[in-house]
Amino acid sequence: MKRFLLLIVFMSFMQTFSFSQKAVYLSEIKKVAEKAWRENPKIVQQWKNTSKPNVLWGYDAPAHPVYLASTLAFLYEETHEKQYAERAAQLLASYGDLREVLPKDYPKSRAEYSNGVPALSNFFYLPPYVRAYLRIRNSGVMDAATKAKIEKEIAESIDFIFRFPEWGTHNRAMLRAEALVYAYLAFPNHPHAAKWKKMAAAIASDNINNWEIEDASLYNPIWMLALFSYAEAANRPDVYNSPMVHYYLDYYTKLIAPSGTIPDFGDAAWNTASGALRFVAIFEKGAAVYKDPMMKWAAQSILHTVTDRVDTMGVGESYSLADAYRWADESIQPERPRSLSQDVLDDVIGKKVVFRNGWADSSTYLLLNYCDEGKWGWLYREYLRNTLTVEHEKMTHGHSDENSIVLLMNKGSVLLHDAGYRDSLPSGKFGSWRADYFHNRVVVRKDKRDPHQGVLDFVQNYGAHRPVETQRIDFLSLKDVDMSRTRVTDNNLGYRWDRIITYVRDPGYFVVVDGIKALRNDYFTYTNFWHAQNVYAQGEHYFDVATDSVPGFKFSPHQSLLIYFPETYAKAEGTEPISRQSQMEHAIYQSVSSSYNTGDYEIFVTILYPHDRNVNAASLIPQFKLLETSVPGKAIALEVTNGATKNYIFVRLDLEMELSPKDIRPRYLYDLGKVSFAGFETDAPFMYATVNNSTVSYSVAEVLKVKYKDKTLMEALPNTHGLQPDGSPDRIAISKWRYWEDTVPLR
Repeated sequence: MKRFLLLIVFMSFMQTFSFSQKAVYLSEIKKVAEKAWRENPKIVQQWKNTSKPNVLWGYDAPAHPVYLASTLAFLYEETHEKQYAERAAQLLASYGDLREVLPKDYPKSRAEYSNGVPALSNFFYLPPYVRAYLRIRNSGVMDAATKAKIEKEIAESIDFIFRFPEWGTHNRAMLRAEALVYAYLAFPNHPHAAKWKKMAAAIASDNINNWEIEDASLYNPIWMLALFSYAEAANRPDVYNSPMVHYYLDYYTKLIAPSGTIPDFGDAAWNTASGALRFVAIFEKGAAVYKDPMMKWAAQSILHTVTDRVDTMGVGESYSLADAYRWADESIQPERPRSLSQDVLDDVIGKKVVFRNGWADSSTYLLLNYCDEGKWGWLYREYLRNTLTVEHEKMTHGHSDENSIVLLMNKGSVLLHDAGYRDSLPSGKFGSWRADYFHNRVVVRKDKRDPHQGVLDFVQNYGAHRPVETQRIDFLSLKDVDMSRTRVTDNNLGYRWDRIITYVRDPGYFVVVDGIKALRNDYFTYTNFWHAQNVYAQGEHYFDVATDSVPGFKFSPHQSLLIYFPETYAKAEGTEPISRQSQMEHAIYQSVSSSYNTGDYEIFVTILYPHDRNVNAASLIPQFKLLETSVPGKAIALEVTNGATKNYIFVRLDLEMELSPKDIRPRYLYDLGKVSFAGFETDAPFMYATVNNSTVSYSVAEVLKVKYKDKTLMEALPNTHGLQPDGSPDRIAISKWRYWEDTVPLR
């Protein structure tokens, strides 16, 4: 009996706890609704006073009344309090009247207004408007005339979509499909209902069965939330059987930063509440469908990030929270992810690498984005390319940020960050802020920069996206370090650029090696850009920087970042002012101009060292020393001194030098690929080693042999390799090991 009573108490406790998150959602939604209802008349009047046609939508009525109506309608559905339905009905019925601000001859201004100006020309607002009507249609608060007016305006606005039924795997198409299917649900007997349903299915089918073509953390959740909403309205639970859907939810989860949400990459702005709370809704749905505790944690983490920052959210956010509330499965207990540095989530679609030492808000986190425009979704990209003015973007909403470090955080401080969204349509001056020179990456231009010409003045152009191809060459999480090697190839301009990042987990710094190979004889200017709001100190080949705020957000001021360039041959260095994230910042650079022959390499080496701001950044520099190697210009060796211990980071840039010119297998020849430095000799393209008085520890990738002084530390074993391509006899040779780690006594 006692055990039974304890079980009842425990179940009661768990039931109370399990509904706590839904209670938070409902409380926030109610708080938003009351505040927004009071403010709505002022917002609408302000819109009337300042209204002018939108370059995209033409007539563009305000969003606030629509999202407020949807929020109120949801509250009516949950509470059955008629006041919510009455208010929602008032907003829906009066929305079309806002067209009274238009001049009488305005319908003649655009071809699509031949049947009149619709009440809702912005397809973003159609789903919440129709959903609001569906929720209160049978509430008894509307007379027949009011219903008829709302239904007429919905039908006219839905028919308006047929003027431009944009399709493809992206957010704008999926929003259209969502609106169309809800309209069909609302009026299945309407003369046009069948074509609404047919068009919705045609647009949605691509999105259900294919990868999304957007690389932008603002638009990813818009697309997915619309997809989930469509799946619910169209009764398509099979949407969640799609491996793409599960993939994206895992991908978004693994991207979450110490800032509490997904970093801004592509078209996005820092921690926008609307984008963040769409993620909350889709994570709740994902957690419920896949019974995934980490997705549940992601939803709660992002919600807490937003609610800790703002007293009251807006009605756009409450619209997303309503779906989060409905979809939440409180039987799933949140579980913080435990993964550390990794690919996120692959090298075909995601093309991101995260370096991290944990999931706390004080953890170290670096996000590398090497995503190019991609080869999937060709038809959708070409349709957009030939329909819209989008040459500033990767198709669509992606930036020229290939091989860029999008975010670096440490102990809550923001040390490097992304450029932000465009500042005007289609993009601002020089492609703001999508072009390559707004990002933490290498920028390549033909021709020579005059020493008296500013670096930004030289590299800036119209800002159009430059088509490139990207690849992940390698990623390894080793005993002491994490390493990635990613590649950008620009066959048009004629260069290939490998960025090799080494994260030394203790004490927690990064070494970034950029090796650029000329693919043709030409004159090139290579510039390695880093950006920050503040430069706190600078000296010979170093800058100490951080970003303490972006508009609307303040960050922890306790850390800064040493940016140190140990390789300086023929390179100019400096800073120039640049506008990023709607504020003035500093573009920090190393730049070199020269004539290069096919196959020549240029090298940049950058130390990124987060540290407490009260530490003198210059005091960190003496531990780093660039070493000579036996193949100058084709490899980099860095010595890091820590008392009696010396650490070595070695990177070979030329991955082809080890290959036999003869068509044999294996083609790897140690004598062709070996490089020596500081007593070491190896053919490995990457090595991290530690030497003290008694031992040498090493981690190597793609290796045949490692030697230290007169001692062979490891060597691949001989094997018989038959079936030679030219039909020659079997060959005894050694083949590479993927990676190897060991500690060897020196005596």
